[in-house]
Order: sequence, then structure tokens, then C-alpha cells
Amino acid sequence: MEFNGLSKDQDHQHQQQQPQRPPLYEANGVTAGTRSVQEGWSFDVVWQTKISNTTSFDVLVKFLGEFFGTATLMFLGCMGCLDGFDNATSNFSRGIVFGFTVMIVILTFGVVSGAHINPVVSIAAYIYGDLSAMMTLVYFVAQFAGAICGYGLLMAVAPATYFDDALVTGRGSCVTAPHDSLSTGSALAIEFLVTGILIWSCCGVWDPRNAKHQDSGPLKFALLVAAISVAAGPATGASMNPARTLAPCLWNNSYHKIWIYFVGPPLAGIVMPIFYKYIFRKEVTPDSATEAEPPREQVCVCVVHNRESNDVKV
Repeated sequence: MEFNGLSKDQDHQHQQQQPQRPPLYEANGVTAGTRSVQEGWSFDVVWQTKISNTTSFDVLVKFLGEFFGTATLMFLGCMGCLDGFDNATSNFSRGIVFGFTVMIVILTFGVVSGAHINPVVSIAAYIYGDLSAMMTLVYFVAQFAGAICGYGLLMAVAPATYFDDALVTGRGSCVTAPHDSLSTGSALAIEFLVTGILIWSCCGVWDPRNAKHQDSGPLKFALLVAAISVAAGPATGASMNPARTLAPCLWNNSYHKIWIYFVGPPLAGIVMPIFYKYIFRKEVTPDSATEAEPPREQVCVCVVHNRESNDVKV
């Protein structure tokens, strides 16, 4: 019996002679062969399996997070301190700008590197046990380099006359220096104390008992930094950050009592986390966690943490 002019045997031979086509896959209305799918996703596979999950890449990503985070702090924060463009800044406006710039950086780079953007915070994280010695040095380099580049970018895009005027009328735009009425000891004490408040706040956030209370963290830090800046700004500039102090000093060649900001804040970054770690910090046990919270529906919440090994997920 024949079908369409071919016998069964001829039809079978004809099918065997046809080239074998790869199986087709269809998703979302699009059909593709196996070969084309594999070729199209080969880069993603290599990136995910051989590049992005390596230790070296992780270190690089955290370096870049701290570099760009600190650069953003200096560029946007110091732009808010620039008297120009027909705008006269005040102590209150400068404090608010720096506070909310910190919020922007935490929102952007908090999950990348923890958004320390401050060598003192990195020192505290190391003492607290959340950062290794090697990564602490990596963070230092990224933060100082980022601060210098961020402020340099601001000087490149803003009129030079604004920076010249700030040097004539004061120490320089965004340069931190003690008020003339303060003694050296008083200025050192103020920087130590206000930095200590900042570090204790960080330690409180890192406390295991606070792992479930991380909502609105960036906004809380914004208001914290703004409050400290407004309070201590007229006295010492409320630096709390050697990288934040160094960059404007370098670009403006203005170094009045700069050593205060390289002694007071780092000293607070050493003393305060030791005190908090051994006096206030408590570990959370499974029993206490169960007793403290009644059973509820399971949800997935990503919690930003400073430990290098992995992100904490509840």
C-alpha cells in the first residue's frame, strides 16, 4: 500500500536520511533549540560558576563597594557644604546633607560591603569579630582612595573660585578643624566622644539580639549622623572619620591640627567596641529566640550583616 506516492519502506528510508534536529524547547511562547540556548547562556554560566563566586572576586566587589560608597559620601556630602551657586549653607543644612548622604550609601552598598565608608567603623568591626585583618586593610585602602577621588571629582565639576573663597574666609571648603575657642585637649575629647557614640550605635546594630530589628536601618543612621553633625559640627566639624578629614585637607593643602582626627576617632574605634563586646553584647540561643517570639508564618527577610562569610537570612 502506498501513501503520498511512497511505500512504507521508502518512507522509512527517507526519514532515516533526514538530518537529526536538536530537540526544541518552548518557554513564554519562544521556541529555541538546545544548542542555541547553551551558546546564549555560556557566559552567564562561566560568570556564575568560575568568576563571581571566587574569593578574589568577593574581595574586589567589597573593595569597590567601599571605594564608591566613600566617594559618594565626599562628593555629595561636601557639595552640601559648598557655599556657592547663590546658596549659603548653615551648620544644620550641612549636618542634614551628610546624614542623608550616609543613608543613600547604605541603601546602595549596604548589602555589598556593609557600607562602612569609615576606617573607624572597619576597626570596630574587626574588634567585634565581623571583619578579618586582611579585609580591614582592604577597606582602609578603598575608603581613603574613595574619599580622595570623591572630593577631587567635586573640585573638578564645581567652580574653583568657591574653593578659593573658602580658603580666604576659613580653613577650606568641607575641611574639618577645631574651633579657635577650643583647646587641643577639648577638641580631641569631643571627637573621641562623638565617634564613640557612632561606634556604639554600630555595635548595637551588630548585636545578635538586634538581627530581627533591622527595619529602617538606613534612615536611623541618617538621623544619627545628622544629629551628631549638627551638635558637634561647630566645635570640631564632627568628622568621626579620618578618610573624610584627609581628602579635603589634601586637596586644599590645609592641615590645621589634622592629627586630632587621626587620634580621637580611631581611639574610639578601639575602645568602644571592646567595651560593648564584653559588657553589653549577648549571644542569641535557639531557646531564647523561640521564647521571645511566638510562632508565625515563615517569611524570607534578608538582613544586612558585616560578616564576610555569608549574608544572614531569616
